[in-house]
Amino acid sequence: MKKGKKLIVANWKMNPGTAAEARALFLATRRAASEARRVSVTVCPPFPFLSLFSRLSNGVISLGSQDAFWRNGGPHTGEVSPEMLKDIGVTISMVGHSERRARWETDDIVSRKAQAVVREGLSVLVCIGERARDENGDFFGVLREQIKATFSKVQRRFLSDVVIAYEPLWAIGKNWRDSASPSVVRETAIFIRKVMADMFGDEGVTVPILYGGSVGPENAGALLRDGDIAGFLIGHESLDAEAFAWIIRIANDA
Repeated sequence: MKKGKKLIVANWKMNPGTAAEARALFLATRRAASEARRVSVTVCPPFPFLSLFSRLSNGVISLGSQDAFWRNGGPHTGEVSPEMLKDIGVTISMVGHSERRARWETDDIVSRKAQAVVREGLSVLVCIGERARDENGDFFGVLREQIKATFSKVQRRFLSDVVIAYEPLWAIGKNWRDSASPSVVRETAIFIRKVMADMFGDEGVTVPILYGGSVGPENAGALLRDGDIAGFLIGHESLDAEAFAWIIRIANDA
């Protein structure tokens, strides 16, 4: 992530269905990104499209992967290693997304993946988030445990390659009106920095924090202005070229 720039990450999940559709969406996103000098845009498409996009990025868009395995090589059918991803131009790998955690991906697995990614010289985007908020603030304990479990074995020298995405499960996949408010996002970002500072000192505070959870053109400006974040992890809206272009423009002007 370039200093001084907002970071917008598009997570296409298992979309679109064909290479032709993916290429059209990628080129539209590239056009929007080329006009935004104050924003770094990363696209995380499904694995089959990564090689295609490595020839199309033109230095305008960075390539990210939606996951990575915790080892290079070996008898791991269906997995993709950090070494392979780096070789085709990927610069950042996302680990611990809520949809993978829901399929029994543990904090230990997320930690092993994060370590493998940064050791390979890639950046890692670690997703954390609570299922629900409670009046007693117990959800903060959930976030604290996710952070500590993930980063307890990540060496301090790799912190410059770390990005954290806060994606509360109760806000994902809904209308922007159901997104976390800027004040909630700001409160959580402050808490995340405190936990990272407890673990790594002042260096922990410098780790960029993104927000992901029903972000659209309607609320992106307020979240960037008042949420104390460095950018967004965008799911559904990144599949709408026009909406995603608006988010990029809003971040560029924020």
